[in-house]
Amino acid sequence: MKITDFMRIFSSERRIEVLDALLREEPKDEIKRHIPSSTYAFTVSYLKKVGFVREADGEVSLTDRGHANLIVFERFKESINALHMLYEAFPDHVIVFPDEFALRLCEIRDAQVIASEPSDILKPHRIFTDHLRNIREIYGVSPILFPDYPDSFKSLAESIDKISLVVTQEVLNIISAYPVENYDNIEIYLAPGAPGIAATVTDTFLSIGFFYKSGSYDFTRDLIATSPEAIKFGKDLIHHYRTQSRRIV
Repeated sequence: MKITDFMRIFSSERRIEVLDALLREEPKDEIKRHIPSSTYAFTVSYLKKVGFVREADGEVSLTDRGHANLIVFERFKESINALHMLYEAFPDHVIVFPDEFALRLCEIRDAQVIASEPSDILKPHRIFTDHLRNIREIYGVSPILFPDYPDSFKSLAESIDKISLVVTQEVLNIISAYPVENYDNIEIYLAPGAPGIAATVTDTFLSIGFFYKSGSYDFTRDLIATSPEAIKFGKDLIHHYRTQSRRIV
């Protein structure tokens, strides 16, 4: 199937509505409650012609081809929606992910943007540190460093099972002043360049921050997600940067 044919099939909201209903295994009579009968018949006829649905014993169901194409479309649509959310929430920023994660953005669709408020300017960092309670492991890509790093890092190193960080040379120069080699649960990797994002993932949440187009980091906004899907996305993202980096500790 050509991509133009694929996009033509999914260019109709009615077709998507019928396909989504069939994915939920709704019977024909149920679908007709929210779609006019004539529209339903025309839509099903079209979907049968392109091989996306079959009809047997008075009921309509997805074909294997229809099911596979619908799943691909749903991931594409949800990833586009997630990307739109990011650009709306971070309008003056560089939104950058490794190419292989572009169609996985649907996995962070539950993310919430935590922003500073006039009466609570430290809200993003406060909520981030609140999430660090009761975690067992933490992985990160850290091109930036918070002022309270020494105290919080020491506390984490003494209380959790594993810390694995990918850092820039600038950050490494700072943390090298601390006895990280004294802990056998710490891994430090040196990135070959400056990653375009700051990301932290634990066994309970994912946090992502972005840089302004000017090059400075935005400390006033943070993206937080807690679903298992988002956590796996975060771990895979950190792993991507770790495989490109050199282990130091």
